[in-house]
Amino acid sequence: MAAPSFTPEELQDIRDVAARWGKIVARRAFGDAGPGLDADLATLEQVAIAAARGLLDGTLATLLEQQAQALPAEFPCPACGRPCPVHHEPRTLAGTHGAAVSYREPAAHCPACRRDFFPSASELAPGRP
Repeated sequence: MAAPSFTPEELQDIRDVAARWGKIVARRAFGDAGPGLDADLATLEQVAIAAARGLLDGTLATLLEQQAQALPAEFPCPACGRPCPVHHEPRTLAGTHGAAVSYREPAAHCPACRRDFFPSASELAPGRP
């Protein structure tokens, strides 16, 4: 299964949705009247950066959790093929754009092989390395 590819139009639509959330963030930060005349660009940018990081973290955490939930409750051991229960362990990932996301990584342990492994959705797709 190939990773989905988004068109420029689809990505622009996602950006437009996030921009609309910017109005909510601005209202939360400064109230309905907006920032005072004493607020400089650096202050406004500080709020925007915090919002962008929060949106990045929340989006990645949600997508990773959805991927983890798509795995079956048991997964075959890569060495012996025995079905092993999948549990989740906390892990922090560092993204390419500075995001540090905490999520529950799927993990399994084979008692027969005494081996830990990390199942992934790519292992479910036939013909994938």
